[in-house]
Amino acid sequence: MQKIKLHFDWFFVAAASASYLFGVVVARFSGRPLKILNLAAGLLIFFSFYLLQKVQIYMTSNRVNTFTKVRGVGESQSATALTLILTGFFGVFAGMYFLLQAKVLIGVNMMLIIALAVLMFLSLGRFSRLFTSTMSWLFEGLVVSPILFLLGSGIQEYQFTPLLFLLWMPLFFLYGASAITLLFSEYDKSSSARSNSFIASVGWEKALRFHHALILLCYVSLFIYILTSNTWSRNWPALLLSIVSGLEVFLLEQMAGGMRPNWKLIRALAIVQFFSLIYLLTYPLLIQ
Repeated sequence: MQKIKLHFDWFFVAAASASYLFGVVVARFSGRPLKILNLAAGLLIFFSFYLLQKVQIYMTSNRVNTFTKVRGVGESQSATALTLILTGFFGVFAGMYFLLQAKVLIGVNMMLIIALAVLMFLSLGRFSRLFTSTMSWLFEGLVVSPILFLLGSGIQEYQFTPLLFLLWMPLFFLYGASAITLLFSEYDKSSSARSNSFIASVGWEKALRFHHALILLCYVSLFIYILTSNTWSRNWPALLLSIVSGLEVFLLEQMAGGMRPNWKLIRALAIVQFFSLIYLLTYPLLIQ
């Protein structure tokens, strides 16, 4: 079978998986027994939805119909696409079956999975695809947190609390800021990214203001969570990440001022700050 080239956003996939696992750890810290099958089923559903999304985007953006047979190439591509589609649907139904057997595919968990499906397949429509591609950081951020973060806790039969809903906010805001930073890098290096992206839509100046506002909201919400939950003794190191975020803001402002940007460093800061936040919030739970 001929290969179909799908473009995966590995930062999004890794961030979503990390947020989901963080939710599982939060549930485990509360005293709930770890249910490996439920954990695997939730990840399987997400990965399958993502695979179906990427196949659908490839098929609808390709000028040549994938299922049209042209000198044997179309036949090979159609077989590959059909295999990927069937694999994706099998993964979704298998994951939902396991959750149904575990009696956790109810209530809020079911609503979260439906919300995940809606956000992943907003790109089906012509106009909705334009909107989702322009605001990719927002829709991806909603998938990362709160949806997958809460789903990770929910399928472990964790009873949601107001503090849990407060905890997803720093993850969402910081992912959005990191994603916008990565968009700056793509915008500068790729001409194709300049025609249909968040930065092209709102402009460099407004995009920078969005980024700075998200950074500020991240640490404000994190500070409020720490004070509200009375977890200063174990979570205060997470606030030190503001130094990393401040350096990122400084480098982006230098870029806006006309200096040649060090994209490798900027991209590294964007990625490191998000995963470091999850690590610094997760580690104290694991050692207790």
